[in-house]
Amino acid sequence: MQDIGFDVISDLNLSVDDSFNWENKATSLYCLVVGNVSSDLRTVVQTLAHLGRLYQGVFYVPGPLEYEGTDDIQSRTDQLSNVVNSIPNVRMLYRHVLIIDGVAVIGVNGWNHVGNTLTLENLMEAAARHDDITYLHKSIGKLQKHLDVKKVIVMTSGVPSEELYFGEAPEIVEDQIPLCAVLGSDTEHKVTHWVFGTYDKTADTYLNNINFVNNPYIKGSPYWAKRLTLSV
Repeated sequence: MQDIGFDVISDLNLSVDDSFNWENKATSLYCLVVGNVSSDLRTVVQTLAHLGRLYQGVFYVPGPLEYEGTDDIQSRTDQLSNVVNSIPNVRMLYRHVLIIDGVAVIGVNGWNHVGNTLTLENLMEAAARHDDITYLHKSIGKLQKHLDVKKVIVMTSGVPSEELYFGEAPEIVEDQIPLCAVLGSDTEHKVTHWVFGTYDKTADTYLNNINFVNNPYIKGSPYWAKRLTLSV
């Protein structure tokens, strides 16, 4: 058995004028960045490059903030992927899986604030949400039979369950299939952690023996990594 550590960072919500310094704050070899870094691409790149100098591996999924103002989700995803994957020690895991020492990390956006009105933006995000759910369902199912994978971490910018709003869920969430419905494909119970964003309060709780964690940055308050330790 060996222990593998991951630092969790979510919802930095940085503007072009914000500074972000993570020097001497890393507690693990790896870092999970769960969306909503910034709407400004240059700020996203600078922040991830900074983290890439401090960690052996930084694994990132974009949140809705990174798509703000775009009218083409796929084009923006491709743009983010091309730029982010060129940064040393940083990888974008939007609809991708990475395996480290028996732990699979799988990531999507999740788009959990899709509106009900028939606007082009809502239709695009609803389609992307459906594709994300389909990807998670199929990929988690495939990982059940992967002999090298002992445990799975799921990363979504979206909140995976209404319960994780702790009584504060927006009405829009009530009509949506929860992201955690994909756990029906986790037949071997390999999913041990689900890291999420797009919620402005810290959460660290268990539902059905899975540890659901987020770590939002609140400006003006001290901010530290939330560390996950997995024994494999």
